[in-house]
Amino acid sequence: MVQRHTAQQHTPRTRTHRPRLRAALVAVAGATLLAQPALAAADGPERSAGPVPADHRPGDPGTTTFDVFSDIQGHIDDWDAVLTDAERAAPDSAATVINGDIVDRGYAEEYAEVREVMDAHDRDQPLLSSFGNHEAYAPAWCDQQTLCQPSWPNGFTPEDLYGTYFDFAGTDKVYGERVVNGVPMIGIGPDKLMWWEDANLDDHVHIGQRQLDWFRDRVAAHGRTGKPFFVFTHYPLSNTVTQSDGDAGRYHLMEEEIREILGDHPQAVLFSSHTHADIGEDWWADRVHVAGGHPDGFTAVDTGAVLNRQYIQVTTGPDGAVVRARDARNGTVINELTVPKVDRAGRTTLTSDTPVEAVAPGRQVDVTATVARLGNGALGGATVELDLPDGWTTESDTTRSLGPVKSGERRRLTWTLQAPETSGTARIDVAARDRAGRQIAETSLDVAVAEAPSGHPRVSSLPLLGESNTHGPVERDRTNGGPAPADRGAIRIDGRNYDHGLGMLAPASATIYAGGRCSRLTAEAGLDDNIPQGSQRRPFPDGESGDVVFVVEADGREVYRSGVVRQGEAAVTVDAAVDGADTVRLIAEDADGTSVGDYADWGHAALSCAD
Repeated sequence: MVQRHTAQQHTPRTRTHRPRLRAALVAVAGATLLAQPALAAADGPERSAGPVPADHRPGDPGTTTFDVFSDIQGHIDDWDAVLTDAERAAPDSAATVINGDIVDRGYAEEYAEVREVMDAHDRDQPLLSSFGNHEAYAPAWCDQQTLCQPSWPNGFTPEDLYGTYFDFAGTDKVYGERVVNGVPMIGIGPDKLMWWEDANLDDHVHIGQRQLDWFRDRVAAHGRTGKPFFVFTHYPLSNTVTQSDGDAGRYHLMEEEIREILGDHPQAVLFSSHTHADIGEDWWADRVHVAGGHPDGFTAVDTGAVLNRQYIQVTTGPDGAVVRARDARNGTVINELTVPKVDRAGRTTLTSDTPVEAVAPGRQVDVTATVARLGNGALGGATVELDLPDGWTTESDTTRSLGPVKSGERRRLTWTLQAPETSGTARIDVAARDRAGRQIAETSLDVAVAEAPSGHPRVSSLPLLGESNTHGPVERDRTNGGPAPADRGAIRIDGRNYDHGLGMLAPASATIYAGGRCSRLTAEAGLDDNIPQGSQRRPFPDGESGDVVFVVEADGREVYRSGVVRQGEAAVTVDAAVDGADTVRLIAEDADGTSVGDYADWGHAALSCAD
């Protein structure tokens, strides 16, 4: 078999080290992640009480074992070696999961090679597979030997790529489940190839409402038992497993929804791949906590990569499951964790939030309280109560009825509050009470009332009263990238670097508080030199490279408008009079009705204010 090594292969990034819970020994209420003793943290938390199935081994009576592979990418000899090791370690394996990047580019003959090796190993058991980014790389090639990125998509359509994958996977959707010996395995995947939908996106994973509804239903159904269930998606969620704190963790467009669905279930295990990280490291797995979800969170696990001859074996039993990371190069277990069965008794959580970083003095701001019902059993009639600090008011009742909340349901109540005229930070206490008036959950929220700036503050150092952006948040001191925060580098316009400013993708805007103390807003505005085109280096439609108009408003009145600024041109000098304005709004307009390439930067944006 020929091993292919192409320009499309991802190389692992250097892991960013920062304080985190180590996966070596992470104890939480009702669940323990236990790795090999050699990796245990000396200062880690104590192990929680309760049974954990640490003795579950492949072949034990009453257990089921299945194998999890990923990132084959044309490394057929490695695929053969990994399957050989898996057979030795668990000859009774009941199912196979291939969690994306099954092939290198998406050609039918590549799938045939993968299947040929599986057949040689008699892998005719149930198969669950995920659609990865490499499944859709063929459009960047004229043929299997010639890279032709400028002429993308080279005759391919999304239907071609999905169809070839479906033929291999034995399905007609990118999501589905297999239940083998009562063990649930759930796969989710991109139901749109986003680089066809939006030229500013790349391999981003779009999960539509139908798939989300299905996913929520299947998780709720399997979650009622308290037994571990297993979810598979090729790209990791951000800041979950090894190297997901970098580029690899920015691709899920519906990440918040996925976290919310899994966050109610401490027995859920989410397997992700893509990074090619060494799963012998201590951050191969972690507990992921979700605001308003179960306090124990859910487990995230990196599958490693076949091209590194690493993979996962899972053995489940009556008390839970054991997840083992294996290295086929020496036939050993290099990491291990346990996921016990959990008590699904009902509980209620309460969270609160506001959509802005700060509110102007005397202005209105929305505050939302969210009640979630976790576990089995509904919550009957309940109320939510706000305790407002002095100077804060609302025209609606501070105590409002919630009504019944079903298991797995979230109910949200929103109040519009009036802030006082004085600046500072106020704490708003929130409590939920049952129909008998007993408090069942509480939380608090700090809301900032903006202070008028003085001197010459950087705009990026001020809180935003409001923002809008085509993809993701308005970025501080860096250019905009995609939907994830902080997913691109420093601001650079026409060869010049800027150490502070705002990054946007037009159409976009950001509003700051000036408090009547400022006279001018200055900036060097232009389109960033580094426009992301992603792994396939697709050309923008019709040679589009971005064109933006920069606008400044003071208290809603336009005080500056540039001409059309294009990518590759020098920055325009913004010098806008904002005398006496309470609010200043920086706006990036798409000049031609499309946001393609419109990565707008406000370099060195600053105010001139009274001292």
